[in-house]
Amino acid sequence: MTPTLIKRLHRDERGFLSPIILYMTIALALMIVWILNTGQMIYDKQRTQDTADAAALVHADWEARYLNIMAMNNVASSQATVVMATSVAFQLTTAELALRSGAILAKLAEYSFTDGFGPASLLPPMPPMPHCPGWQKVPIVGGIIYGACLAFQGVRAIGATKAIAYTVKAQIDYDPWGLIVKSSDIIDAMNDLNDYLVESFPQRVGNEALHLVRLNKSDHVVFHPPCESCGQAGEGAGGNLPVDRDGINPASAYAEMCLAMTYGTQGQDPFLMRGEFANRGFPNGKGPLTAGGVDGSHIRDWVNHESGIDDALVDFYIFYEAFGPAYLSKIPFKAIIEQFGDLSWWQELLLDGSFFVAEEFFGIEFGIVNPFQLPIDKPPRYSDKQTKDENDFTRKFDTIWNGVCSPAGAAISMVGALPVVSFPKPYWLKGRTPFNFTPFGGEQLDDYQTLAIVSRAPRARLQIRIFKDKTPSAYALAQSWVHNYTAFDLYTQDWLASLAPATLADDTGAVSNTIKQSPAADSFTGLTRVFDQGGANAWAAVNTH
Repeated sequence: MTPTLIKRLHRDERGFLSPIILYMTIALALMIVWILNTGQMIYDKQRTQDTADAAALVHADWEARYLNIMAMNNVASSQATVVMATSVAFQLTTAELALRSGAILAKLAEYSFTDGFGPASLLPPMPPMPHCPGWQKVPIVGGIIYGACLAFQGVRAIGATKAIAYTVKAQIDYDPWGLIVKSSDIIDAMNDLNDYLVESFPQRVGNEALHLVRLNKSDHVVFHPPCESCGQAGEGAGGNLPVDRDGINPASAYAEMCLAMTYGTQGQDPFLMRGEFANRGFPNGKGPLTAGGVDGSHIRDWVNHESGIDDALVDFYIFYEAFGPAYLSKIPFKAIIEQFGDLSWWQELLLDGSFFVAEEFFGIEFGIVNPFQLPIDKPPRYSDKQTKDENDFTRKFDTIWNGVCSPAGAAISMVGALPVVSFPKPYWLKGRTPFNFTPFGGEQLDDYQTLAIVSRAPRARLQIRIFKDKTPSAYALAQSWVHNYTAFDLYTQDWLASLAPATLADDTGAVSNTIKQSPAADSFTGLTRVFDQGGANAWAAVNTH
């Protein structure tokens, strides 16, 4: 090549920028690929994390809803239990009162329609009169005695008729048997509804979570801890509700329901402001048993006075004790005095002392002997005295309630029903120490937390291998927590849901095992492979891609 040609080529600058443009174009293309891929990866991770957060909250939200519904059901069931026990006591009391009164009338009719100890009436065939011996044959005095006899028997007949009339009216006004049936039906319905909630929860949460995953264009979701009672459950099945009936928990749950019925909801702190606890459960210290009346009184005492059974029993007791027995009756005087008003403690003490002194020191016995006694002491007589505040109804109620809230009642509740009435079958909150009303103890926090793990395959990356992804998918996790700050029980509807630090993810072995048991395990193979290698940085190794 001649020097002239060399100089000419050296001066010719045509095509000089072509190599530079080529290299810049390649670099720009790589930068665009890198930007698009990086943006897509960031978008995948953000979308996957959003899906995990939403799935965890869906699980917790439905768990809180279900626990609130169960609390509402338990409130209804406990109220129905109190109504049922009250109605059974009232039904038995009125039935017994009618039986005793009917026996009196039957005996009076029997002796009035037959000669017995004397003619049934002065001038047969007039309508039969209460039976009295033939004192009218004795001049003057006999007529007086016969009149007194008729008065005694007439008072007995009127008292017995009045008692029967009350029992009939009480059945019409209050329908205790109908209340027993309705209360039993409510208890059965609440038991069935709680069972349905427990059984349907995993699948319901799974369906909601999968819908959410598909909506966010993710692929799969797994919840940890897994469902323990789902068997061959589909993908996304949520864990069980944190309630059970294992071991001694059924008896503990039933005992707690009895406490709730008697003493109301037990708050975590007596000095804590409980917000709307009165509207969402039982007031602290007042259950449907002890505050069942409209005036906040014990349901037993309120029904006793409101229904009038107290007056009916006292009236029967007085008229029969005064006009029934053939022996000296000492109780009616005090009972009659008490009907004019409630006696204070010192008045009762003075009255009892007066009777005692008169009888023990002066030999004076107060009472009535009925000279016209008919042999009908049993069954009409009550062996116990009847007062407005303590009578056959209150004693029956206490006996029935002691049976309901007893080991026998708890045993029946495990079966669920007797031939006539049903018993509640409450669940026990997991993680609780029996009768520990503090919500921050033991392992119970774990029982109310759930980890959601979501997978998402890469979407439209231009080139994957160049970035050497450690896993072919994006993964994200989020942990939720269900809690109740006002009362850690199943009788107050204050269960709330929130996100929590992902402490459950620290046990990578347990999380990996849960994922492997899921129908979506194939979508998480890269994740479980890293988990199984162990180490505290397992999640960091996965999330660096």
